Amino acid sequence: MEIHQPKPVHNWRELASEVGVVVVGIIIALSAEQFLERLEWHHKISRTEEQMRLEMSADDGPQVLQRVALAECVDHGLAEIRASVERADDRAAVVTAISRFDIPRHTYESAAYQAAAASGVLARLDPQRLDRWNFLYTTMPVLDRIAEREYFDAAALHAVRTSGGPLSEAEQLKLLEVVEGLRRDNLDIVREAIQAAQGLKEQAVVLDPTRVRLMMDEMTRGAAFEPCAGKLRTLIGYEP
Repeated sequence: MEIHQPKPVHNWRELASEVGVVVVGIIIALSAEQFLERLEWHHKISRTEEQMRLEMSADDGPQVLQRVALAECVDHGLAEIRASVERADDRAAVVTAISRFDIPRHTYESAAYQAAAASGVLARLDPQRLDRWNFLYTTMPVLDRIAEREYFDAAALHAVRTSGGPLSEAEQLKLLEVVEGLRRDNLDIVREAIQAAQGLKEQAVVLDPTRVRLMMDEMTRGAAFEPCAGKLRTLIGYEP
């Protein structure tokens, strides 16, 4: 087997030429590696943002707009319960007012956003895009905490005995306390939901039509919240 020995370098010009070839080869190799790395990150960013949009489109987004739409009906339902208690209505009338009050139970997810942060994708976004995602997603844990608090407050409201004589003074005071807690929950959750709704608008999130139909059905099934269905239609541009 013939082995080619390297040619001896006779002068500085030949040495510079040899070195130049090596340097150019290294530059090409590094450039190709950087190009492939940029391409890979571009794909990761695109896929991750699509996952966040999907999370907003099919899960958090419709729930956020539903709560904005429900605000007035929730407040009205609570006012009716308070008025019934303060009038000292009989137990059956108070229980009827309470039975009409049944807020949809939702959780607000941030799984896609958390995965994006853990993978380093968020750090690769340009500042404006990152700010928009942060603005939207920072409301989700807050909404989730308030929704959980509201869930337990509503459970306490429905815990009143359905049979027996007139409400005792202790029962009346307890109900009024729970009603005020729920009014606070409604104010807090709507405040955060309005911010989230603005974030959805800035990100031009298109809501999943199947989930939207479920939200609409959920509102129209209950007489207490059906009047607010029109506001939800306006917010999401829903067409049956």
